[in-house]
Amino acid sequence: MKIKQKIQTISALMLGLSASALTGAQTTPVVTEPLRAPLASDTLSAVIQRELPFSQLGFQGSVGIQGSEASAYIGFGSRLDEVIAQASLNFDVTPSPALLALVSHIKIYLNNELMGVVAITDGQQGKKMNISMPLDPRYFSNYNQIRFELIGNTHKTCSNPNDASIWAEISQSSHVALQVQKTQLQSDLSLLPAPFFDPRDFGRVNLPFVMGDEYDLAAMKAAGVLASHFGALSQWRGAQFPLSFDHLPERHAVVFVTNENKPDFLRDFPDTDGPRLQMITHPTNPYVKLLLVIGRDSADLNTAVQGLALGTQLFTGPMAKINAVKQIKPRVPYDAPNWIDTSRPIAFSELVEQRSQLQVEGRTPPPIRLNLNLAPDLFTWQSRGIPMDLSYRYSPPMTDNSGSRLSLKINDEFIEAFNLTTKGQGGESTRIRVPLLDDGMLNGHDRVRIPAFKVGSKNNMAFEFGFASVTEGNCQVTQPSKQYAVIDGSSTIDFSGFPHYIEMPNLRAFATSGFPFTRMADLSETVVVVPKSPSRDALQTFLNLMGRFGADTGYPGLNVTLTHEWDPQHLKGKDILSIGVAPELQQAAVDADQVNLVMQAGQRQIRLPGRNETAQSKEGVATSGQHRDAADWVSVEAGGTFAAITGLESPFTKKRSLVTVMAAEPQALSLVDQALTDAGKVEFMSGSVVTLRNQEVASYQVGKRYFVGKLPVWQLVWYHFSNHPVLVASLAALLVVIVTIVLWRVLRRIAAKRLSKGEDEA
Repeated sequence: MKIKQKIQTISALMLGLSASALTGAQTTPVVTEPLRAPLASDTLSAVIQRELPFSQLGFQGSVGIQGSEASAYIGFGSRLDEVIAQASLNFDVTPSPALLALVSHIKIYLNNELMGVVAITDGQQGKKMNISMPLDPRYFSNYNQIRFELIGNTHKTCSNPNDASIWAEISQSSHVALQVQKTQLQSDLSLLPAPFFDPRDFGRVNLPFVMGDEYDLAAMKAAGVLASHFGALSQWRGAQFPLSFDHLPERHAVVFVTNENKPDFLRDFPDTDGPRLQMITHPTNPYVKLLLVIGRDSADLNTAVQGLALGTQLFTGPMAKINAVKQIKPRVPYDAPNWIDTSRPIAFSELVEQRSQLQVEGRTPPPIRLNLNLAPDLFTWQSRGIPMDLSYRYSPPMTDNSGSRLSLKINDEFIEAFNLTTKGQGGESTRIRVPLLDDGMLNGHDRVRIPAFKVGSKNNMAFEFGFASVTEGNCQVTQPSKQYAVIDGSSTIDFSGFPHYIEMPNLRAFATSGFPFTRMADLSETVVVVPKSPSRDALQTFLNLMGRFGADTGYPGLNVTLTHEWDPQHLKGKDILSIGVAPELQQAAVDADQVNLVMQAGQRQIRLPGRNETAQSKEGVATSGQHRDAADWVSVEAGGTFAAITGLESPFTKKRSLVTVMAAEPQALSLVDQALTDAGKVEFMSGSVVTLRNQEVASYQVGKRYFVGKLPVWQLVWYHFSNHPVLVASLAALLVVIVTIVLWRVLRRIAAKRLSKGEDEA
């Protein structure tokens, strides 16, 4: 108790200066120190050790370098609230056994500054070398790039730089070791979203949420909306939002404060007259910031959160009052910022943050990658392909048949290759002025149709340029060492004209893109149902799922509905997400015969399809699979952690979905949180039932199926009868007979009229 009182006293003293700003709308907040850049003098005496393995920087295997003067790149960021005191690069590299000593080596650059050279000496070829190299802290910036450049030779007199025997492999177990010191940041909202989310930090976002224990569902909705906002910012990093009540956090955190519900460590915080945001310093740690979301009540909290999610660019100073937030133009289906617009062709320049990402250099440059996120219900069944107008420019090779090529891959699967000719074009082209390269370069233009079956909800498109050298005689290499290539930003890919239609339930779509809830980016057609007395674990799962939805759409779920009642009036016409412990989920008016999984304490019951196998469904493509009735029923009683996700049609509205996240005990809900952030586990989620235990994921397709979306009548009929060719043939034959009979009768009547007319004239 003494420690808690001391914390409250320190908190009250540190917040005293801002009390007048909270109680009077006309008062200007007091800023005791001007905003400044972090200085080394602000650092703590303690140094934090941090390691960044290559496996966490986007590499799931060894990093290969092929050919002389070829490079490999490693990128990472430096947080705003940290100063790098010391750094070192520790990597394992295996050079080719064909490399010659003395004339072969690897150069290491940090942000284009040479840090050191690793020489290849006799006896090291073909063997793993462990290298530790210091990195000069002076050359670190917000975003950092380490470049490995291989200089390789296989002959002393002459060498082909493209010789296949010139290579080196860097292990993914390599890492960058950092010694960082925290800095004191000024409490200023203009820093937002930092330090609570720092885009320079490539690690998973872990942002604690704190509130008093007298919360209501409206306050929890505000927390969920804010989680979706930070989830949208986190993008591919992933985000977790640990929830606590009355507990002073030890790291950057968000604290929700109302006049009637204040955490214990802010009991003396003055009441407010409206929704506000304030950044303060942690009461006991000057290097930690707390973001206070303040309001008279829970309605004010929601207004403050909406202002934070939509108006961050307006904030300055330590505190801001949110006067009003209005949605002028309602959101429409499939308009999520992270999803490809399917109403028009999309230019490649819209898919990258900077046009420089579309340019590469070198003889074997890294691929140009574009990420395309599609609505998972985009219907591409039996499509001839997705058209793409591809324009590219490159350094022309010396001959037309040099072997230089541009290769196109979708999701790491080869699609097509184009020869790079001496005219710098592929197919029909015209000479244009290249903005990034010399005017002498030419433009290539090809129209490609991407096979539709290659497209899922999350896609990666890679363009790999490969330049071959040409040798004259035994030694002379005529190809210049510096090569450039650009995918023109005006290139387009066109998903317009494809309807939206998908077979449900489809937990693959839920796990990969939050569908069907993310169909509306602001979650305006989503109702989340939690138990009347939800556990902290259930609420934390709600926050984590909201963060995941935000990451999927790139937009905060401002209009989600959170309730604890199964009220048909509120649930009609909505997609429902239910979270909690199993017995509390059975309150819905669901047909017992449609419930495929039931859990109560240690008892578990599951209905299984005729063939007990993991459901396999194609990601992002509607399938017309056979309806699988339950063939087996199993009931067991067991201990241990166990959780599940199930899907079925909403009992309140046709063609709407009910997805339930359940666990035998509250703590087991963490299995769902962990699984949905693990790409390896998400890959195995599909069907209508997903079970989670320890590190295992199992999926089943069982129960009633339904379809969401619209198709043209002819396409709808053909799609649903495509698995019954005999029936289709019979119907076609019957249709031909009917048409023949009708035509025969019509023609017979016409002939009879002509005959009767002829007789009358005679």
